[in-house]
Amino acid sequence: MNLTRYFNVTYLLMGLGYTALFHGVWLLSTQFEIISGTVSWYLPAGVRLAAFLLLPVYSWPQLLIAEKLTHFILFHPGGILDNTAFLSGTIGWYLVHLVLSPAVICTCVYLFRRRFSAPYIHNVSSTLATLAFGVLISVALGAVFLGRRAIELQTGIEVFLSILFDFSLGDFVGIVVLCPFLFALYKRPSIPKSHLALYLTTIAWLVLLMLSSYAYSQQINISYQVKYLAVFPALFLSYRYAIVGSAFSCLLIGITAFVVASQSALPPIEHQFYILASCTSCLILGASINQSTLLNMKLAKKNEALEVSVQSAQALASQLVVVQEDERKRLSRDLHDDFGHRIVDLKLQLSLDSRESDNDMMLKKIDALYHAMKKSLGGLRPSGIDTLPIESVIQRSEIITTLKRANIDYSFNVSGTPVPFDSDQKIHIYRIVQEAVTNSIKYANATSLSININYAQHSAVFIVTDDGGGIPEHIAQLANAEPTLGLLSMRERAKLINGEFDISQNKPSGTRVCLTLSYSA
Repeated sequence: MNLTRYFNVTYLLMGLGYTALFHGVWLLSTQFEIISGTVSWYLPAGVRLAAFLLLPVYSWPQLLIAEKLTHFILFHPGGILDNTAFLSGTIGWYLVHLVLSPAVICTCVYLFRRRFSAPYIHNVSSTLATLAFGVLISVALGAVFLGRRAIELQTGIEVFLSILFDFSLGDFVGIVVLCPFLFALYKRPSIPKSHLALYLTTIAWLVLLMLSSYAYSQQINISYQVKYLAVFPALFLSYRYAIVGSAFSCLLIGITAFVVASQSALPPIEHQFYILASCTSCLILGASINQSTLLNMKLAKKNEALEVSVQSAQALASQLVVVQEDERKRLSRDLHDDFGHRIVDLKLQLSLDSRESDNDMMLKKIDALYHAMKKSLGGLRPSGIDTLPIESVIQRSEIITTLKRANIDYSFNVSGTPVPFDSDQKIHIYRIVQEAVTNSIKYANATSLSININYAQHSAVFIVTDDGGGIPEHIAQLANAEPTLGLLSMRERAKLINGEFDISQNKPSGTRVCLTLSYSA
C-alpha cells in the first residue's frame, strides 16, 4: 500500500483546516446554547458533512486523525477545556468515537458520493437527496453516540427516542445552515448577474438584525417581525442568485433565528422548524432556478448547433442546385456541339449520296433523332435562356408544350415593363415556374392554369395559379410534414436569387405559387 496516497502535506493541511473549523464552530455553538431559550444547533455537523462530501476520499484518514487528536488535546484532563463530559474514557466511548462513528460517516458518504457530485444542491433532485441524506446521517450518528450512553445508563426506549429526536434535529439544523454555504464557497459557482444586489441585501439583512438587538436593549421587542420579514430577502436572494443566493440565505436565516431566539421565550423547537422550513424552501427555489438556467444554456447551445446545421444544410442544398444546373448546362453544350454536329454531318453526307435508294427514309430517321435530341436539350437547358427575356423563354419552352399535351386550359400574361435578368436568375425563375406547372399537372388534377408575370417599379412577381385540389396547409408551411423534393428545390432556388417564395391555397380552390424578386429602379 502506498501510504503517500493517504498521508501527504496537502491532506495534512486539509485535516488541520477541517479540525480548526470544526472545533471553532463547536465553541460557537456552545456559546449560543448558554443563551436562555435559544434554539439548539450543532454547527460542527455541517462542517463535518461538508468536509467529507467535498474533500478527496484519500484525505479522510487525515481528517479523522486531526479531529480525534484535537478532541483529546482539548478535553483530556489538564487540557485546554478539560471537560470529562466529552471524554469519558470507557471502552464503549473509544469504540464509538474511534471506530463506529468514523465507519458510519465514511460508508454513508462514500455511497452517497457515488450517486451525486458537488455542489450537491445544483438541481432539485440532488438538493432533495442531500437534505434526505442530512437527516439520515444525523439520525445514524445520533443512534451511535446516544446508543452507547443508553446502554451504559440503561435508558428506556421512550426516553432514548426523545433524546435521539432532539440530537438529530440539532445536527440537521447545523447541516442546513452551514453545508450549503460551504458547498458554495468550495465550488465557487459563477454569478451571472451583478454582485451588488447580493452584497446590499446581505448588508441590509445584518443591519436589520443589529437594529433588532438594539431595539431589544431599549425594551422594544421586534424579533417576531424581523423573523418573518427575513423570509422575503431569503427568497429574493435564492431567486436572483440561485444556489449562491440560497446558500447565503441559509446562513443568514440561521443567524436570524439565533438573534430572535435570544429575544424571545419561545421553545427551541419553534426556531428549529423555522430554520428548517425557510432553509429548505430557499434551497429548493435556488436549485430550481439553477437547474432552469443550466437547461436554458444547454437548450441555447443546442439551438445554436441546430442553426449551424440548418445553415449548412441550406448551403448544401443551394450548392446542389447550382451544381445541378452547371451539369445540365455542360451536358447540354456537349450534346449540342458534339452529337448535333455529327448528325448534321451525317445528314449532309446522305443527301450527297444519290446511289442509295433508301436515303429519304434515313434522312427522316435522322431528322427524328435530331428533334428528339433538341427536345432533350430543352429539358436540360431551355432554348434561348442565355439570350432571350424570361417571358419569351417560357412562351416557347417545354412548359407550354406540356400544358398543351395535358389538355389544360392555360393563359400567359405579362404586365408592366419587362426588366432584364442575368442567365442564373432566369434559369432559376424558369425552374420554379416549370416545377409549379408540373405539380399542377401531376398532383392537382387541374383543368385550368395561369402564368402571370407582373413588373412593377422595384419588383417582378411570377405567379402560377391553378384550379386543382390545392396543397395541404401543413405542407405549404413545411410544418408537421417532410417537404417534397420539388418544394424544397423551389425554395432553395428562390433563396439563390434573393427572392421571396410563397405557396398557398388558391381561393376557392387550387394552388397559388408566387415568386417575388426585388431590384433597384
